[in-house]
Amino acid sequence: MSPGEWCLRLDTEDFLTPESDQALADLLRVLEERGSRAVFPLTASKLRSWLRRGRSDLVAALARQQVGYHSDTHSLHPTIAEEMAPLGWRQGQRAFAAREEAGFDLVRRHFGPPVCYTQPGGNWTAAALPVLRSWGVTLEYSEGWNSYLDFGARPCHYLGVLHWSAPVLAPKPFLSQLPQCLPRAVEQVLEGARCWKPGDPPLNVVAHPTELCTTAFWDAVNFRRGAMPPPALWRPAPLRPPLEIHEAVAAFARYLDLLREQGLRLVSLEELTARHADRAPGTRLGPAAVQALARATAADVDYRCSGGLALSAAEIAWVLVHAAVRRQEPIPQRVLEGPPEPPPPTVAGSVSRQALWQAAAALRQHLAATGCVPTAVPLGRAAAAPAPVVRALAEALLNEGGQEFSLRPTLLAAERHVKAEADLHWDWPVFPEGFAPRGLRQQALLQCWTLKPAPLEAPVQWERWGGQP
Repeated sequence: MSPGEWCLRLDTEDFLTPESDQALADLLRVLEERGSRAVFPLTASKLRSWLRRGRSDLVAALARQQVGYHSDTHSLHPTIAEEMAPLGWRQGQRAFAAREEAGFDLVRRHFGPPVCYTQPGGNWTAAALPVLRSWGVTLEYSEGWNSYLDFGARPCHYLGVLHWSAPVLAPKPFLSQLPQCLPRAVEQVLEGARCWKPGDPPLNVVAHPTELCTTAFWDAVNFRRGAMPPPALWRPAPLRPPLEIHEAVAAFARYLDLLREQGLRLVSLEELTARHADRAPGTRLGPAAVQALARATAADVDYRCSGGLALSAAEIAWVLVHAAVRRQEPIPQRVLEGPPEPPPPTVAGSVSRQALWQAAAALRQHLAATGCVPTAVPLGRAAAAPAPVVRALAEALLNEGGQEFSLRPTLLAAERHVKAEADLHWDWPVFPEGFAPRGLRQQALLQCWTLKPAPLEAPVQWERWGGQP
């Protein structure tokens, strides 16, 4: 049995420093000599530079690795976050598709379907995920530095995509500090491996091929703090001495050898996504399981997990509104998204069973017609936020004789997994000074209706939810 598993991600993006091509070639050679496959999120601009320079050798060698998509232009302004920050939920999706479709198609034509999407730097946005999902992307591979979500080291499902943003167990920038940082880099992974046990997610290591040969990042050299000089003024990153680069490559090879000698195994993203497949779509729950979900939701509106099955708050809302009309509908195959806009504030009060059942019917119709939780649910002559309505509905399902139920302010509990503003990487050096896309964080919060754990494939323990499906 392996004492640990790990993933190696090498973001490939520097199209301005020709020497970074040789650094990539060196890394690919080292990996191939060991029969190892790393993950290479690739920008379309980097691929275009190879096509212009006739570097078919790099395209062929990279095709034997795992290639992801890392945006079209990475750090050119406006970046993804800069363009999408002022846009609404649907506008943001259209803007992402318009700017990224050509680059995505270019990478897909040369390498097949990308194994993942990795956002460039701090340009994380929830609105990218429905678009990527429609393009066949099943995994968003971020990291603890840049994702807006904090689910620890474990993968989760979010907006119908497997999301993994584990802490990074490597010095930063890793390859730039080789060979001096080799002992520390190995120890960081081994320290994580000492706590690793079968069933845990892989340990996560992230670096950039350009780090091998440069002393500063190409984008900070050219596009720092919102700068956008004309292309004629773009310049390559400053280089390390040739001997130092040679020693860094040798140290990277030694790094791989030392981890293999300790029994650590490189895991492919194909393995990761297969292990954490979403078992909810198409699942039909029986009455006892519905009652168990109602009991849990009466306490708080959150995702729930039992054995190999996880349900998002939106999926639980689907189950409960159908239970209100005494129908057991299977979980939809389509993704149930969160509201497109912030809901209205909820005033504490009471609601009659009749009004609540009418609200449940409206919520059910909206979910079926649009595939998303509404911003507000009609409730009598007014409207209420969806979370308090779902919670009151759960209470009504548990108390069939009751005629009045509490309607009180209710937070979506899964929002706890969205980082506070102070913890977000809005200080990424490429962003303009003071850039704070609070609207993107608000969208991340609203889409927590779709958030849920990604348990390992296993027989579903229905008894924890009170019965058989």
